[in-house]
Amino acid sequence: MSNRLASLRLVAQHEFKRHLSGQRMLLLAPLIIFFLAAACWGFSDPRFTAPAGITIDSPASALFLASTVIVLVCTLAVVLLGFDTISRRRMTGELAIDLSQPMPRTDFALSQLFGVWMAAMLPTLIGIIAGSWLIHRQMGAWPSLVNSGVFVIATGLLLWWYTCLQLLASSYARDMGSSVTLGVGTWLLFTLLWLLVTVVVATFMGVDATDTNSTAFDLMAERMDLFSPNGVFQLLLETMLPESQPQLDPFWIWLSAITWAILPPYFFIRRMNRIKP
Repeated sequence: MSNRLASLRLVAQHEFKRHLSGQRMLLLAPLIIFFLAAACWGFSDPRFTAPAGITIDSPASALFLASTVIVLVCTLAVVLLGFDTISRRRMTGELAIDLSQPMPRTDFALSQLFGVWMAAMLPTLIGIIAGSWLIHRQMGAWPSLVNSGVFVIATGLLLWWYTCLQLLASSYARDMGSSVTLGVGTWLLFTLLWLLVTVVVATFMGVDATDTNSTAFDLMAERMDLFSPNGVFQLLLETMLPESQPQLDPFWIWLSAITWAILPPYFFIRRMNRIKP
């Protein structure tokens, strides 16, 4: 068992270093760090006026608003890092060689997941640390340890979910073009189109979708968010803001987060165990 874990760790580290030293990371890492730091600096500026009546009166609220960068930039970075992780190997025949090695396919699948996830998480974590320091410079206070911990854990989970979804899409793609299409399409669905899906479902359920400020619609939106990685991420972050507590019981939010952390990698591992390179 220890030899198996050691092999998994070594292969995951190899994939992590490969992604970290790639040309894509040379562009993505500075952008991730810059946008996260800039968002934290801007949202914590006393002169900044938040839209929709949002009050920024604490480092936690500034950090919460900066999460929009993670949803828009960091998740897209995962898609760009992992879109050809499996599909390129299939086209070149490298996957057949990899799967023929004396390593269980489950371990190989996990090593690919951890490699992409760690590569995306490292610059994101650096950006969060830099942003927290800038919030301290602007507001004279650091985000609390609990708030920072929830933020980092929620961010790590979000990137893990997208890593699993992207590599699953890459395993089904026959070429890199279709892999990009599947990955970006999934990203667009959860990032830009999920509100439309929520409105349609709310209409069928008899909830007035035209009044987006109603309590009934808010509850419906939160329930729909449980089926979206972005939505669960936002609900997790809202639990650290006393003025923006979700209506849903935190039990369901964390249960959904755990489910997202288990099901996508399960399907990816099952796919890798059945795939014919």
